[in-house]
Amino acid sequence: MHLGAAAAAPSSPVDISTGILAFTRIEAARSDWHAAQPPATGWVDVTLPDGWARRWPGFDGVVWYRLTWQAPPNAPPLAVSLDYLNMAGALFLNGTLLDRDTSLVEPLTRAWYTPRYRLLPAPLVHEGENTLIARVSGLAAFSPGLGRVTVGDPHALAAVYARERFLRRDLQLYSLAVTATLGCFFFTLWLMRRGEAAYGWFSVMSLAWWWVAFNEVTTTPWPFESNNAWERANSIALIVYSGAFAMFIVRYSERRLPRLERALWAVVSIGALAMLVVPHRSIATTRIALALAAAGIFLLTCSAFLWFVWRRGRMDQRIVALSAVAFFAGGAHDLLTFIGVLNDNIYFAAVAAQLQMVSMALMLAWRFVDSQRRVERFNDDLNRGIAEARAELWQTLTRQYELEVANARLSERVRLAHELHDGLGGTIVGAIAELEHAPEPPPPGRSLSILKELRDDLRIIVDAASSEERGEFALAGQICSLRHRLMRLFEQQGVACRWTLEGLDGCRLPGARGLDLMRVIQEALTNVLKHSQASQAEVALRREGNMLHLTITDNGIGFDTREIAPGGAGTRSMRARAARLRGTLTVESAPGGTRIVLVMPLDVTVAFAR
Repeated sequence: MHLGAAAAAPSSPVDISTGILAFTRIEAARSDWHAAQPPATGWVDVTLPDGWARRWPGFDGVVWYRLTWQAPPNAPPLAVSLDYLNMAGALFLNGTLLDRDTSLVEPLTRAWYTPRYRLLPAPLVHEGENTLIARVSGLAAFSPGLGRVTVGDPHALAAVYARERFLRRDLQLYSLAVTATLGCFFFTLWLMRRGEAAYGWFSVMSLAWWWVAFNEVTTTPWPFESNNAWERANSIALIVYSGAFAMFIVRYSERRLPRLERALWAVVSIGALAMLVVPHRSIATTRIALALAAAGIFLLTCSAFLWFVWRRGRMDQRIVALSAVAFFAGGAHDLLTFIGVLNDNIYFAAVAAQLQMVSMALMLAWRFVDSQRRVERFNDDLNRGIAEARAELWQTLTRQYELEVANARLSERVRLAHELHDGLGGTIVGAIAELEHAPEPPPPGRSLSILKELRDDLRIIVDAASSEERGEFALAGQICSLRHRLMRLFEQQGVACRWTLEGLDGCRLPGARGLDLMRVIQEALTNVLKHSQASQAEVALRREGNMLHLTITDNGIGFDTREIAPGGAGTRSMRARAARLRGTLTVESAPGGTRIVLVMPLDVTVAFAR
């Protein structure tokens, strides 16, 4: 039963079917902030729910509501239920206090639309006329007044109170918890994925709405000094919410609209600044203007989004559009209630916002999961591609390895052929020439000597190959073996040859490098015997730090290095071997002598015995 509908006494004071008592009269009167008792005059008849902003525009202060009702003889236990009391107040029964908010002067307790329920003490209920007085303190900008009041059966009113509390407060708390959780979650997700701008704007939208909804449940203006300051902040949060919602929809649609976005935030900034600077008397008007501006931004965004998803939107975008439309319907109802077009005081935006936030969050989560699935599929394809490339690379490397092995074998054969040619070949050719041009048969034992020379030369090649496998070359031993062979040749030709070896103890070279070094020495001394007509020759080999210095000199007739060096096979061979040794070969010759100098580095891997 709507309690304000009866201004005259009904035929029966009790509704038998519901156990609800009817009020015989409801009146209201104004007073100042600190009045302890209702005024004696100035009472006017009103109906409930009542908001005094229309009756007394701009009035900030206290309004007393006096409700008169008749109690039957032997009345059963009774209770009183108030839909709301905005913003703060106290309740009296026959002059005795039943209920009181903490602060009845500014800063007021923010009771807003919280329902109230109290059992009426039996001693305070009089047979016949009883008076219930509600003292309401409020500010004109925030729709002050008194909601419906019901007196009757405690069980019936307790059920009504439970339903009203769930709708007006508990549902708000649930909405706050969901909104804060979603806002913080997607803000954290945005911090980890800055490229997903939709996550960031959704978190801003959620947290701004959390502040707007928190206005319905907080009981004090803290951290502000007054309710006016709180409501300024609340209106700013509302316009920020609408801007963040528009940005979320744009980013969720995977669009960028630079000019419209700048215009949007210009409107938001102007509205926020206006709310900060307007005087107290203009707060109510400015709040309504900002609410209309926020509603306009929201409506335009929803309309554009609906048009977009109707033409080319995905399924998830269409679900978000439907949730936005549902929220807009609830918000439109609340806006019309807020500005007084609808005679109601229940707000549905909290429920609609909760559904909207959850649906948007689910679509963002679905989009995130879909992106993760695409990444996983891409990774699977990438792994398959890598496996195929790895198998192909393995086959290529295997073929390359086989080719390199074959090439190494061929190179080794070529090198061995060159060594046989330069070593054994030279010895054989020299022996043949000696035997062909000898004026008389060779002396006994000469053939055996030639065979021994061939054996020694072959031994050098074999030793070099075996030392190559071992990774080292005993330089002093090989030089001594070469010197022994060559000294016999020099003695047979009657040429004096002196050898000087310094610092070679413990010096080791890789087999190929050592063999190249000996071939340079062998080729140079063979040229001395064949062409120089020298009577003396000198070989000096010494180590200085990490370098080897080889010097071969003779006192022969010399030769023209400009004519012979470029085309001489022996000189070309020595230069090629010097290049492989990473050294420098210098040939100086003139009548009276020839000087050959080879300077080569030792490998960094060379080890010296200590």
